[in-house]
Amino acid sequence: MSEDPSGWSLTESDPQVFTQLLRDLGVKGLQVDDLYSLDSSTLETLKPIHALIFLFKYVESSGSSGEGTSGVEVDPLENGVWFANQVINNSCGTLAALNAVMNIRPQASSNPDETVELGPELDNLRDFGAGMGSQDLGHILSSSPHIREVHNSFSKSSPFALDPTAFPDREKEDAYHFVAYLPINGILYELDGLRRNPIMHAPVEEGDAWLDTARETIESRIGTYPPGSLMFNLLCVRSAAIPRLQRLLNDPTTPAEVRFQLQDQLEHERTKSQRGEMENSLRRHNLLPTVFALFKAMGEKGVIGKAVEEARAKGKDRKERRAAKGEE
Repeated sequence: MSEDPSGWSLTESDPQVFTQLLRDLGVKGLQVDDLYSLDSSTLETLKPIHALIFLFKYVESSGSSGEGTSGVEVDPLENGVWFANQVINNSCGTLAALNAVMNIRPQASSNPDETVELGPELDNLRDFGAGMGSQDLGHILSSSPHIREVHNSFSKSSPFALDPTAFPDREKEDAYHFVAYLPINGILYELDGLRRNPIMHAPVEEGDAWLDTARETIESRIGTYPPGSLMFNLLCVRSAAIPRLQRLLNDPTTPAEVRFQLQDQLEHERTKSQRGEMENSLRRHNLLPTVFALFKAMGEKGVIGKAVEEARAKGKDRKERRAAKGEE
């Protein structure tokens, strides 16, 4: 694992990472979920959806040209779009999330947990950057210690920092990139920090109708890749589910036949949230010193060789049993 000189680590394409990232930046009332399909029935279970974050294999030639996407680049200031350019490496995940949420309208609610708002940190950022160009906004984001700290809090721990220039012949890993799609002022936009300006796609109706246009746009983009390519991931930024489900269950007018479905959804969301909290906690703790200390103690007691041989024997046994069952 090499350290990027920018000081920003790669972002894992995990909805729990993005959900916690937004929370740590002060955003309220939103969560991020995986989106495995763009069909109507899947989208219906996740509504209201405010934005989509699309991860795809990055092709360098598409960074500054119109290749791979439709639409027209427009001036963000003239069209009321908050848009920041990516000015440093590895920041595209956080940048895509911020480009999305900074354009989501705050929504007040009688239930405080369902209120959608940016929070003081991002509110101040939006006020401070009002009227600035995309390049300047990108530099403001990249120079924010708090945003960089939150972004890097999910980075994987490694005891090694290898200089990539020391291995010039080493095959480079595929690069992936995040962009956001969402409706702004009745228009579907694509917000790609590597482009100079936002991309305007098509007019959309109020409400959830924009998802139909977004689906067609993303499917068209996926269609430019070879058939069968698995180079994509799609996340959706949606209203927080648990407060809404709790409100509906506490509402006496909710039909009895609907309550069972709502209760199942609530249990699913709670389980997912608890699992996400545990996974994020593990991401943020460096367990390598514990592992090294364990190996050192085993070595001092002279049992590490025996443990390795036992592990090899168990692995061999499992492999033979799988082979016997025709699993390999």
